[in-house]
Amino acid sequence: MTESSGYENYREELRSRYLSSADSGNGEVGTEGVDHLALISSDLGATIEFYTSVLQMRLTKIVANRDEPTSTHIFLDMGGENLLAFFDFPKRGGESTVRGIGSMHHVALKATSVRFKALIVRLKNKGIAYSLHGTEERGSVYLQDPDNIQVEVTTGY
Repeated sequence: MTESSGYENYREELRSRYLSSADSGNGEVGTEGVDHLALISSDLGATIEFYTSVLQMRLTKIVANRDEPTSTHIFLDMGGENLLAFFDFPKRGGESTVRGIGSMHHVALKATSVRFKALIVRLKNKGIAYSLHGTEERGSVYLQDPDNIQVEVTTGY
């Protein structure tokens, strides 16, 4: 047995154990969707510039972080009545996290084909590195924000 077949066996075990029981429900879930995702920024100005000019989100709110008064909390409209939020923590220093258990892998955002094509043009014009999976009309594009958060923009699969 190869290593990859062992992983596929594991995936099949998960499918048979959990997907079948999830599919037998009434289709309802216990939450109402995403209100906001909250990430951490080392430089809110650079973060705002990236998400508003590159991804064309709209900044909607800037407030104090209620848990730490030296921290600022910003909210960006990412469409679909969903928000992307960022905190800064100026008193805690600028140490980056390392991807690992409990950390986020990437944020995946939806786009129409028209908006996807326009994003590819903006990335090229701004000289922003990206990885394209699919075509410039349909697929997924991966890029890094100013804090190296991996962002995927996808037209769906």
